[in-house]
Amino acid sequence: MNMRNILMIGAAALAATPSFAEELEIAVNPQQKFQTIDHFAAADAWSGNFVGKHFPEEQKNQIAKWLFSQKLGPDGNPEGIGLSMWRFNIGGGSFEQDGADIEPYQRRAESFLTKDGSAYDWTKCAGQMYFMKKAKEYGCDKFLIFSNTPPVQWTKNGKGWGAKENYGANLKPDCYGKFADYMATVAKHFTELGYNVQYISPINEPQVPWDSPRQEGSRWRNSEMAKLARELDSSIEKSGLKGTKILLGESASLTAPVDGDTSWYWKFDKCPKEEQPFGQLKQFFDKSSPNYIGDLKHLERYWAAHTYHSGKKIADMPKIRKALAAEVGKYGLEFLQTEWCLLPSYNQKNCDGFSADRFSDNNGDIQAALCMGRLITADLSIAQSRGWGYWKGMEVKGDFALTGVYPKDGKLESGGVVRDNKILWALGNWSFFVRPGFKRVEISGADDLAKVSSSAFVSPDGKRVVAVFVNSSYESYPAKFKGELADKEFTVYKTDSNSSLAKIAESLSGGFTFTPRSITTLVWDLK
Repeated sequence: MNMRNILMIGAAALAATPSFAEELEIAVNPQQKFQTIDHFAAADAWSGNFVGKHFPEEQKNQIAKWLFSQKLGPDGNPEGIGLSMWRFNIGGGSFEQDGADIEPYQRRAESFLTKDGSAYDWTKCAGQMYFMKKAKEYGCDKFLIFSNTPPVQWTKNGKGWGAKENYGANLKPDCYGKFADYMATVAKHFTELGYNVQYISPINEPQVPWDSPRQEGSRWRNSEMAKLARELDSSIEKSGLKGTKILLGESASLTAPVDGDTSWYWKFDKCPKEEQPFGQLKQFFDKSSPNYIGDLKHLERYWAAHTYHSGKKIADMPKIRKALAAEVGKYGLEFLQTEWCLLPSYNQKNCDGFSADRFSDNNGDIQAALCMGRLITADLSIAQSRGWGYWKGMEVKGDFALTGVYPKDGKLESGGVVRDNKILWALGNWSFFVRPGFKRVEISGADDLAKVSSSAFVSPDGKRVVAVFVNSSYESYPAKFKGELADKEFTVYKTDSNSSLAKIAESLSGGFTFTPRSITTLVWDLK
């Protein structure tokens, strides 16, 4: 934390001549409102259970503070990024089964079932419960429970991942009701402990062939997804849960839900086309479809999808998101982006915006943060997402995660130390300031994803306006503000190579210069 706001002054820096682009004219119109923001989120998978169990209190609480704190520190910088939803992995029990083969082993997850599947054991998943409790203590009051695989006691092959020859759900045909009851029972248990379980997400990335022991996962056919959704709707009703909804989709890309997408079909050539998990919005919400589930009482009217594979080329990003927004709107739904993390394929060879000097093993640098910033901007402003979710809140060596955990002697059970990543603070440029209930509003003059792009929001009472600017270029962009906010004072928080969500100015008005390779949040507190 002491390194969050460093001034890099040296001979080379002093000798450098800044490059300035043409002045931007930016107008924020708080009166023109769009979607309401529900949350910004991350998940406890994969290492959360191990860290919560085995790391020293000071270290694991530091992660919780980074993820959930909504307070400003004595230096005026946010203590954390104020996540407003926490995703809890209700695992398949691969961690405790004999002959478990998932590697790396921290991707093996506990379930709340006893080993023989005959009863519940609520003492399990204690490390995950630690972070759930901390989230609530820090003011994060929304929770989502998600499943990557049914419990191994009910899978076809007895594993938390599916066989290569199985082109459908790794769930025994007579266990759909059991699986649905299990998820509803876990949600009810959490609710009785005082947690606001807003969503149950029963299926993850059905487009991906989860046929190797790299993590828990299962394929799903369309009819199988519809069947499970109906069973889960019934289980929620029987349990008496109030306010908990089914969040369906978790599509592996933004294109998969759109009717006519064929980008993944080759992986499902042995599955009938009508069963392939593509064009699912039509499959599930067209009343003429045999898989129609639009009338389920407890189904949220959102479609969840992941922004993987949907933003490596800047020129493609708007088209993909406009097509998704149109398809979602066709069926009277709204979109929710629930997961993304930096993957190895996001590099200078395959993805716009990365330079050749990027270290391939540095997944928390400003280049990764800028890549994420462009995606967040596009998902909120073009796809009109109701929120945004990062995948891993923590991982060994910071591997594609918001925070890094560094086990002593390489063993998570031995404890260790933790570190923050740049992408943590970059996400905070939105999550700390844009709270649940804020509405996205119109902003113009900074809409080039390759240069300076932006998104803007207003609080429910209209007294706070927040705008986030991503400058992906190597030039400084001076800007002047027009319209309603032209002469209003604002405060500035910036994330770049030298700063991490640092407060760099206050009581400014009229204009501001966006420095190269930076993410900048401007906050207007109106009288």
